[in-house]
Amino acid sequence: MFGIRKKLSFPLRPPYSVKEELEILNPFVRRDQIGAMKPYTIEDIRAAEERLHFELPAPIRDLYLVMGDYMCLQSEFYFRALELLRWDGNYLLLAHGVSDNIGFGIKRNDSNATVHEWICSPAITEKEDENDQRSYFHFESDFELCRHKGDTAGMAAAVKGYFDFWEKKKRRSEIARFSRFQNIYAPFTFFWDAFILRFVLRRMAEDADHLNKNKMTDELDQCYFSSRLPRRAAAMKEIRKRIVSPFVPVSSHMEFMIDKKVKDFDNDFYHVLAYIDKEDGCLLLMHPEADYHYYLLTKEPVPYSFVQQIEPKTGLLFYSRNGNGKEKVLALQEEMKAQGLFVPEPIA
Repeated sequence: MFGIRKKLSFPLRPPYSVKEELEILNPFVRRDQIGAMKPYTIEDIRAAEERLHFELPAPIRDLYLVMGDYMCLQSEFYFRALELLRWDGNYLLLAHGVSDNIGFGIKRNDSNATVHEWICSPAITEKEDENDQRSYFHFESDFELCRHKGDTAGMAAAVKGYFDFWEKKKRRSEIARFSRFQNIYAPFTFFWDAFILRFVLRRMAEDADHLNKNKMTDELDQCYFSSRLPRRAAAMKEIRKRIVSPFVPVSSHMEFMIDKKVKDFDNDFYHVLAYIDKEDGCLLLMHPEADYHYYLLTKEPVPYSFVQQIEPKTGLLFYSRNGNGKEKVLALQEEMKAQGLFVPEPIA
């Protein structure tokens, strides 16, 4: 865990912009918990860059510009608010995976601006806990709460408290000693562009079942679930062939849309993570770490009859959260199970 030990299986390259992809996805994200939070402006980004004496790579700028509200909302995985970005030694801390206690950021002078990871140090020490002292994460939570309310004075106070804390704790680090490393598993763990899109799709998929439930009726919904996807390479290839225009992959950079991490499987053993249908205003996406089915999302609730018109363009069947179409989907899945389509391909 001390840097790159193995040779990369993919070429080094500069980061791509992901603004176009994020703008495609943005109308479909769950915003009912965001409150007064807004994405950042280019002026906000330039002010942060001036403070940091560092120009953020293009995909990170894009993330804050397009989804700086949604992806900065504290959750299982989130990006740190732009106002709270800081250097920890030679590392700029950008994102946090809560359950795994993993941090993600950029190393100063990394010409390719790649993803660096580390285990996070305890957010509060035993002494601070015993003495009921505030740690940096308290100020981070204060900032989010005030941003959620649109309380600019409260936000400013939280930012001051946050940086005052670190001014007093100059020798303290959020990065556990000897834990920094780079994950060369696949492009989506190494390049910020692919990394960002993967985690945006992951969060959207995890939020999909909660999307505007207050607007759902017996007939109307804006989140539909596909029939279960096959786990046989030939059948997976057939699914990709059936998803036709106006559905197109969300990105023209297919390394963002395809998970090619399993080298021992046939090259056709994959699904495309997300498609957009701009004509009908709907999005087809899957959870990057649970590719069992697609979610079909619409910008506003639509009747099940709308989805029935979409099905021939995807080769898939869908059912709604209120149960419309579920019997048909379950019957199809029984047929697929009998054909052995849910059994993974054997490793060569």
